[in-house]
Amino acid sequence: MKKRWIILIGFFFLIAQPFPCAAMTKAASAKPSPKKDLILINVAKGDYLINLCKQYLDSENRWKEIARINRLDNPHKLKPGAKIMVPVAYLKGMPLEGNVTFVQGEAKAQMGGQGVWAPLKVGDMIPPKSNLKTGSESALEVKYKDGSVFFLRSDTEVKILQARKTLTSHLFHDLLLNTGRLISKVKEATGEASRFKVHTPAAIASVRGTEFRVAVDETQKTFAEVMESRITVDAANKIVELAQGEGTMVKKGDPPLPPQKLLPPPSPVDLKPIYNTAPAIAFVRIDGAQAYRVMAAKDQQGKHLLRERIIKPGEIFKIAGLADGAYYLLTQSIDPIGLEGAPSAAYPFSIRVNPLPPITQSPRDGAKVKGKTSTFEWLSVSDAVRYHVQIGADREFQEIILDKADLTGLTFKADGLEYKPYYFRIRSIAKDEYQGAWSDPLSFTLAPLPPTPSVDQPAISKDDINLRSRSVGEGFIYHFQIAKDNQFQEVLIDQKVDKPEITAKKPKDAGTYFVRTAAIDRDGDAGAFSTPQSFEIKERFPYEWVGGGVGLIILFLLIAH
Repeated sequence: MKKRWIILIGFFFLIAQPFPCAAMTKAASAKPSPKKDLILINVAKGDYLINLCKQYLDSENRWKEIARINRLDNPHKLKPGAKIMVPVAYLKGMPLEGNVTFVQGEAKAQMGGQGVWAPLKVGDMIPPKSNLKTGSESALEVKYKDGSVFFLRSDTEVKILQARKTLTSHLFHDLLLNTGRLISKVKEATGEASRFKVHTPAAIASVRGTEFRVAVDETQKTFAEVMESRITVDAANKIVELAQGEGTMVKKGDPPLPPQKLLPPPSPVDLKPIYNTAPAIAFVRIDGAQAYRVMAAKDQQGKHLLRERIIKPGEIFKIAGLADGAYYLLTQSIDPIGLEGAPSAAYPFSIRVNPLPPITQSPRDGAKVKGKTSTFEWLSVSDAVRYHVQIGADREFQEIILDKADLTGLTFKADGLEYKPYYFRIRSIAKDEYQGAWSDPLSFTLAPLPPTPSVDQPAISKDDINLRSRSVGEGFIYHFQIAKDNQFQEVLIDQKVDKPEITAKKPKDAGTYFVRTAAIDRDGDAGAFSTPQSFEIKERFPYEWVGGGVGLIILFLLIAH
């Protein structure tokens, strides 16, 4: 009787001890410690140890180990009503299938660990022993009925070692992470059994109700970081317990480093709600961070990543090539040993590039425009209903000279500007009144046209007409015109000379004629024509007719005599 009470007291002392959730060391198939993860089985009349093992455990051959754990003197003879301690990991169970709940890019599975690699889609079921892998810029999420979820980032390979539910409703998930990054979210467990383990080439992470990350790099270092609750990391016969906000790094063959406090995420500086050009985002510096992981995602949880980069502190994160739409920015700090902190809050922002700014056809950038009127021309933008034009005195448009936001055509004339440098820009306006990005500013300079020379009254001789203008300076060309109408629709003489004077043949027909002149500078720009002046060409007396008539009369008289 005394011996039975000693055993019973020892038994209750044993099961009353807090059982940590540490994993077994080194191998995924290692046997559980006899002092951990135990449940009790009631012995009925007629039961013997082999029979109990066959009924409850995964193999009847476990009976010798069960006898050792329970210190049975005679394993072939059990007393009805006694309690037998059995490791939970040895219990029979039903295999659990995971459900694919998210796929991005290339995600494949080798179902049951055999056969071809098949592409995955949402709704596919993943049995135990399956191999999973993701490609570049890809992701995969697998969820179980108990609420446990694991999420694979890009270029990750995982094997599901086991996923099962025992007869006592204990749930087991064992994953082998060969390379890449894995994020796990595990629902709170009941009982003492460690229910979710991630094995790597260097360590084992064991959890019961937590959110954590495990990553394996190209050198087979393991990184474990806890976002919520706690986990244990087991390597080289040493167990390190990590609390929320802590992490560790494990080199293959070495014990885990002591817990390291994870760094807070960097926040963006002056993040705009809407970008109409590719965003370029700076971040607040985090003391102790050697780098930041910066992500642009389609969702707040950061599952559907569209852009991801690791940048150095002080570096700008540029997001190019995204279509118009709503997005979220997430960040993490990376410390000198490679541990990554908790992700930031999801910062919302939008990109609205369309409608694009029009392509300007004229004037060209840097052009010198003569006169106080400048004409601007641009190409049509398909999704624009009108255009917004600005002319400024500076490239930053701090001083706006002209602002027109209601232009529906493809040309615009600016009148009355002073002779000086200016800048021009234009943007498109969509049907919903959204104003797109401004075009790059182009510069132009207004310069005066050549002065208009005055023309003197023409000097008319018997056969010629001489036109003279006042000189407007060196280097000018003079353009003279004579026409039969003051609108110069019918031009008779059109000459360009390098002196303010021409001599031309006098018009044969009598009547009123008009003359005008303009100056052309070295750039080939012509000033305005002078006000037309008129002159008369009078009827000439037909002396040739008179001379001919006298000759005929003399000839007639000679013939008559």
